[in-house]
Amino acid sequence: MLRNLLTTIAIAGVLITAQPSSAASPPNMLVIGTNLTGIRTLDPAQNNARTVSELISNLYDNLVQLSADDLQTLRPMLATKWSVSADGKIITMTLRDDAVFQSGNPVTAEDAAWSIQRVIKMGQVGSTDVALWGFTPENVDKLVRSKDEHTLEIELPLSVNTDLVLYSLAGSSLGIVDKKTALSHEATGDLAATWLSANSAGSGPFTLAQWRPNDIAIFNAQKNYWAGAPALARVVARHIPESGNLRLQLEAGDVDVGQYLASGDLDALANNKNVVIDTVPGLGFYYIALNQKDPDLQKPKIREAFQHAFDWKAISNNIMRYTGFPWQSIIPRGMIGAPEDATSRYDYDPARAKQLLAEAGYPNGLKKVLNPSSAATLPFAEALQASARTAGIELDLVPGEFTPAFRERKYEVLLGNSGARLPDPFAVATQYAYNPDNSDEARLGSYYLWRAAMKVDELNTLVDESMKERDTNKRAGMFQKMDSIYSGMDSPLVIFFQRTDPYVMRSNVKGYRGHTTWSTRWHDVTKE
Repeated sequence: MLRNLLTTIAIAGVLITAQPSSAASPPNMLVIGTNLTGIRTLDPAQNNARTVSELISNLYDNLVQLSADDLQTLRPMLATKWSVSADGKIITMTLRDDAVFQSGNPVTAEDAAWSIQRVIKMGQVGSTDVALWGFTPENVDKLVRSKDEHTLEIELPLSVNTDLVLYSLAGSSLGIVDKKTALSHEATGDLAATWLSANSAGSGPFTLAQWRPNDIAIFNAQKNYWAGAPALARVVARHIPESGNLRLQLEAGDVDVGQYLASGDLDALANNKNVVIDTVPGLGFYYIALNQKDPDLQKPKIREAFQHAFDWKAISNNIMRYTGFPWQSIIPRGMIGAPEDATSRYDYDPARAKQLLAEAGYPNGLKKVLNPSSAATLPFAEALQASARTAGIELDLVPGEFTPAFRERKYEVLLGNSGARLPDPFAVATQYAYNPDNSDEARLGSYYLWRAAMKVDELNTLVDESMKERDTNKRAGMFQKMDSIYSGMDSPLVIFFQRTDPYVMRSNVKGYRGHTTWSTRWHDVTKE
């Protein structure tokens, strides 16, 4: 258990010795059991996934933040106030004067400007949100600028709803980096990307003490944090990918917080009085993707048959009990423009699926390869495979890590799940309804509709308009229209469930809140 990993690690002059497997984790240390697979760097500019976003959010402060219980109200962080010009072109932000980086350097507007410029210039996945607003490596230095030590100006190159811009500034990829420290470690013009993969240069409540990919990350409290020293002295994120092992360590108290547990282990923990399960709504879905580069799957009746080939209700109260709830609209439940109900648009109807297959020219059924995007979706895929067989669709299930193949459009049928960080329907619509260039050469892997190889001009126009419009009622109408078009076009992305993320905590852990935008912060977490 803890002694498997925390053996004689010297951190900041403090020796952590192995804890006996039967003992609870120390009272001043939070131990998070999670899955660190595939996380190779803790550089904010190179990340936008769930687990790494949480780690980065505690190393790097943002200009603004969103609380876990209010995703609409932007709150101060490094910026104490901000204003938008009358024409909506310029955002002016005033930075606090008492924040310092872990190096001791003061946080300045120049650091903030450089951090945003760096994300755009690097062009990694961390730039996905902010690049939508029209920033490019060629224009960002001119448009994002420090006016003085504590005043930052962001001039928008495109007409954009400024709420969207501010929401993106709250994302972990836009954490503010210590420019002076980072550039002192720059190698061959990499903007310190190599050094920042295993080191931190932020002003957050914690500093990075040790990082071993697919193993462990250790964080020490920053005592001179502008909002006061964190309640805990240390946070340890351990790689525990096997759900049963993680459940046992939660039960023993060796782990305080658990992520990515399987439904069976969650059911077992639900009966444990020493454990609390917090199911956090996510901004994404579980879906079946049908590659439109496949001639069979290009046929509308085949896509419609897939809508009725899966008995999703049979798994809604077991496999998906903690990880999703029925929802079949591209507008997440509760957001502007969302339908009142979208829980049963694609009911399981094997007879109807067989009829559609026959009408499409496949009276003897259809055979395709089904890839789960990752091991986490394998149980879901196995359940769908069985019901599809009854509906006349034989799916050869090939498990593995297929997200890279999905991004390259090298698959036939794929089961995946998605997430988004911007708490606005625009973010999800960009994933599911946007594809401005369907060519292979475009390589628009950030857009799921491109991955599915379908382009719908009317949807592209509506997504673009929703980005620019500032009137909430008009935007709601745009999202309603998107949803109507999407549900009527036999989409190659068949949505079944809206995502939820279960966080499991020992009952003595207080103040840990799973965050819909993945920016869970540890500053106020305590252990009783």
